[in-house]
Amino acid sequence: MPVSAQSLSQKLKTESVETLAKDAREKGNAIVGAILLTRKDLACTRCHDSGATQPIAPSLRQMAADEPVSDVHLVESLLQPSKVIKKGYESVRVLNVDGQVITGRPLTNNDQRLVLQVFEQDVRQIELAKDDIEQLTTAKQSLMPDNLVDQLANRQQFLDLTRYLMELKENKPASNLHAQPVGGETIRPALRGVALLSELNCTACHSGNQELALPAKTAPNLQQSSNAIRPEFLLRFIADPVTVKPGTTMPDVMAHLTPAQRQQAATELTHYVVSLSDQSLSDQPLDAQASDRGKELFHSVGCVACHSPLDDTLQPLLPESSVPLGPTADKYHRDGLRAFLENPLATRPAGRMPNMKLDHWEANDLASYLVSSKQATEPTAPFVVDAKLAERGRERFVELRCNQCHQLQQNAKPNASLAIAELRVQQGCLSKSSTTSPRFDLTDLQREQLQVAVRSGGKVADPIDHLNLQLTAFRCVNCHQRDQLGGVSEARNPYFKTGDPNLGPQGRIPPPLTNAGSKLKPQWMRQVLVSGRAIRPYVLTRMPQFGTDNVGHLVEAFQELDPQIEPPQVTFDDQKEIRKVGGELVGSQGLNCIACHSFQLKKAANMSAVDLTEMAERLHKGWFDQYMRQPQTFNPNTIMPSFWPGGRAMREDYVDGNTDLQIEAMWQYLLDGRQARTPRGLITEPIELLANDEAVILRRSYPGIGKRGIGVGYPSQVNLSYDAEQMRLASIWQGKFADPGGVWRSQGHGRVRPLGERPIQFMPGPDLDSADQPWAVDDGRPPNHQFRGYSLDEKQRPRLQYQFGDLQVEDYFVDAKANDGQRGVLRRTIVIDAKQAQPGLVFRAANGQEIKQVADNVFLIDSALRVTIVDGKAVVANDNETQRLQLPLNLKPGRSTITLKYSW
Repeated sequence: MPVSAQSLSQKLKTESVETLAKDAREKGNAIVGAILLTRKDLACTRCHDSGATQPIAPSLRQMAADEPVSDVHLVESLLQPSKVIKKGYESVRVLNVDGQVITGRPLTNNDQRLVLQVFEQDVRQIELAKDDIEQLTTAKQSLMPDNLVDQLANRQQFLDLTRYLMELKENKPASNLHAQPVGGETIRPALRGVALLSELNCTACHSGNQELALPAKTAPNLQQSSNAIRPEFLLRFIADPVTVKPGTTMPDVMAHLTPAQRQQAATELTHYVVSLSDQSLSDQPLDAQASDRGKELFHSVGCVACHSPLDDTLQPLLPESSVPLGPTADKYHRDGLRAFLENPLATRPAGRMPNMKLDHWEANDLASYLVSSKQATEPTAPFVVDAKLAERGRERFVELRCNQCHQLQQNAKPNASLAIAELRVQQGCLSKSSTTSPRFDLTDLQREQLQVAVRSGGKVADPIDHLNLQLTAFRCVNCHQRDQLGGVSEARNPYFKTGDPNLGPQGRIPPPLTNAGSKLKPQWMRQVLVSGRAIRPYVLTRMPQFGTDNVGHLVEAFQELDPQIEPPQVTFDDQKEIRKVGGELVGSQGLNCIACHSFQLKKAANMSAVDLTEMAERLHKGWFDQYMRQPQTFNPNTIMPSFWPGGRAMREDYVDGNTDLQIEAMWQYLLDGRQARTPRGLITEPIELLANDEAVILRRSYPGIGKRGIGVGYPSQVNLSYDAEQMRLASIWQGKFADPGGVWRSQGHGRVRPLGERPIQFMPGPDLDSADQPWAVDDGRPPNHQFRGYSLDEKQRPRLQYQFGDLQVEDYFVDAKANDGQRGVLRRTIVIDAKQAQPGLVFRAANGQEIKQVADNVFLIDSALRVTIVDGKAVVANDNETQRLQLPLNLKPGRSTITLKYSW
């Protein structure tokens, strides 16, 4: 009697959890399990140990630090996740006023709103007003799916995954000097005034530049920017900089003038600045698609690490914690902004606006977006420079001491003002009432901080403070964390995106700078800071270029401050042999590093973590040694497992399980860099599924079918693929069945490769349909057909079942040998149950370019396939350039049978 096909989770639940736990401990491969944990289709790392400040699931790496966890509990958690839900991770079920049911973990629940954390392909938050909630109940179901293990290939993979979880629960997280702090802090208050001295470019007028802890933020190069900025904006900005762009560091230098005098001076200065360029720009029509692309760029490549994300009207969402953009559409012509974005350091050499490595078209898209709020207007007359006004503006430029900050061909006068250490902190620029000094837009707190900095002469004695100041000034800490300083804020976290979600948070969050000097060799660090070298293409936030003069010296600062880690002293007799061992450990038969790391720029099967052949070039050996032992203590965002938990080697079959020697062997192998011998597993070998005494079924994507493909290999060396989306026979072939490697190596997203000979492809669309009103075939699912699954006979051959309207249909294939005893044939039986008469149907048996009838009810398809109609009468129908072999059907109530035979 046929039995229903069981999923892997159903099969596993028929066994006792004690047996599964025992087999996992004795037969499971923890190394394979570590790789399985990172698979995208399982999505373990998106919920567990995701690096989120409010994770949706408990940490797997902290199991040992919590209450004891038994092996049986791990098995039950995988197969029955709702049996025990850890406290703090319970979920609720919400019915809203629209009738929608939402299940999630509550983060905020008060009288006004409910914030839920939900998982739908990715973790996200949903906010609901309490007035919109019809019903709120505690959910008894875990957010972890019950059938998650069905993504695994077989029982052995379940044992492997469970075995690795056992390793995690038995090894407490290491605690050492390299453990990452929480982060999120800013520089201490005593240093903020020193930072302001730099940001406000105080040394443009006051001497002391060589003694300051930070180089000054010099003013923009007006010769580079004058043609990019709209003259009407220049006029308004010069006249009242603080009002036109709140937060600007440009002071008001005309507080002593009357309104009329101020306006006249602004006009003269505008004509002078515009005259500095012999080019002029005008408004061009904006491309809406370019603007849309620019919006995506702005919110993904790193702009919003410093600037506020923008809403649909280009208004800032996080204005209080962001560098103001100002009215970009009022300020810039699109082409002028594009030129600035392509090379910002030419205009702003101080590096506070770094080069984001945009190409010409990316800069064009981003500029289009940032000026897209400018309403289309009638073209305005070109601005004409008045030579007399420009000359008067040139004089004003010197008179108002603009040239102290904006260096032009005419050199600024030597600093005549007091040195910073000699300033009277209640007077001049720091006074609230002075009208003769430049007026900066300062708060009372900022004035106090500046006064403290002035009294110290802008000096910083502690080298750690000195480095932290520089990391803050260039806003490195908006993306990177160093010790407690900085890191990605919770509000900006969603804008840090990845090209490889399988890598978890390390695939989108820039790496920490804690002990960066201990980690990175100085030559590599210089290549990153100065030359733009990058190794993480999956991190969509780009590492900017700040300019050699601005950040080149940071290399020495990191190397001096961060102590080198001494690696263990390991001796070995044969370097060639030890490198061979290292290559084997890296390969698929060892620790399988090659499953996740690129090698010689070739992508790995699971993901594309940093390239193995660049490791020794980048890293100090001592840091590498310690990282291998306890990766999570160096980078809490990493999903890399520890293969030496607690210092014990998982692979005791290499160099007698000597941890020091295994890590040394890998290092010696990696020293060969791009010349290293290709490890096993990079070049994938074909996998063959075999059908011996029973049929073999593999449900995945096949050529010409989406993800609902069902492949069947029969012992008689005939095979088929069936499309459960469109209820049709998709292909048949002789010989070997299939290579599932494309699926297994890409977490279910690849395609099965048929291995046999002479595959016969059949056309899309359901085999059984209306003759007069057939479904208009596309890539979707026919609306009147529904797949109902399948049952298996005693030889594991599927009886495929679907519904068409009121008809219940079974499609059953049986293999056999042809009369010559060599070739296989497929016998196909279609059984249709009709509750009432159903005239005007048609069943498609085959299709081809040319169909010939060669005997009674025997047809030859393209001289390759022979179709015999055992029950029924077939006709050949023409369909554009193809022909169809089909059986007209006028069904009576009850059961009808169609029998076909396919042979080669």
